[in-house]
Amino acid sequence: MQWNIAELQKRFHANLIGSATIEITHLCTLEDGMAGGLSFFSNPQYATAFYKTNASAVFVHKDFSPTTVVSTTLLRVDNPYSCFCALVDEVYQQKMIVKSGIEFPSYMGEQSTIGNNMYRGAFSYIGDHAIIGENVKIYPHVYIGDHVTIGDDTVLYSGSKIFAHTVIGNRCVIHAGAVVGSAGFGFLTNTEDVYKRIPSIGNVVLEDDVEIGANTTIDAAMVGKTIIGQGTKIDNLVQLAHNVHIGKHGGIAAQVGIAGSTKIGNYCRLGGQTGIGGHLNLGDYVTALGRAGITRSFKNGHIVLSGTPAFEHKQFLSCYARFKQMSQLPKKDNHDDEAHK
Repeated sequence: MQWNIAELQKRFHANLIGSATIEITHLCTLEDGMAGGLSFFSNPQYATAFYKTNASAVFVHKDFSPTTVVSTTLLRVDNPYSCFCALVDEVYQQKMIVKSGIEFPSYMGEQSTIGNNMYRGAFSYIGDHAIIGENVKIYPHVYIGDHVTIGDDTVLYSGSKIFAHTVIGNRCVIHAGAVVGSAGFGFLTNTEDVYKRIPSIGNVVLEDDVEIGANTTIDAAMVGKTIIGQGTKIDNLVQLAHNVHIGKHGGIAAQVGIAGSTKIGNYCRLGGQTGIGGHLNLGDYVTALGRAGITRSFKNGHIVLSGTPAFEHKQFLSCYARFKQMSQLPKKDNHDDEAHK
């Protein structure tokens, strides 16, 4: 795929610094830049890479001025990353192979229906009484249980498992190996401390525009629903327990674990390896930084949390600064203790 630099200037309303005759042949990172490559620079952390890049052109912020002479052509724009991603999506759409039809062997059970323009990959399985919408893509080795409902334009990648009674909305993406609707981790112990499983008779509901990362697991509710709100994006290797409710447009990074019956509000962001205890309530706009351990509710939301047990991030930084100063305190003299005995 190729772009003329002058066309990109017009398309993104850019202020061009450099040659207007460059032909862009590919997208690249700053580090891997070479002739014909287009990259972006928006994070000062990559300043060294920017000044060393051999890319032909780079998107930069409209207020950016290099501190030294650079040979690369600059496209000054409002949001360099957004402009670059628009081109990434363009390349992806061109490269994407649109699948359609039915590959064999594959199976669809009794009284199940699927809409037009669908794709069913080899070795995929659809149980009984499933309702599947228009333009749904089911890749090889996908399992869809009985009484599952899947909305229009949803994609289920290879090896994903959707268990019985799960409801998936429109335009959802389920990545490879994800498991939605598996049994929750619920057990009772008898007088001899022997475990007995509590069945999960509820289900999982994914609202519209939800994305579930590879090898993420979302447990069915014991009763009622486990709910992932509209537009929420979940990374790989996340565990969401039974009866968890996630609000709208949240973002959950890899290796997050959320225990049962916890409710999380809208527009929340959970950094990697965050752990959240059970039966808690987080309000809207809660941000948990990586490896936070949340052990109590923050119902009012609008807070940034860090540490374990987690509390407000500014307080955490203040406490951590004092903690580091403790190493500078004078050491205790054991001889003084002996003298006072």
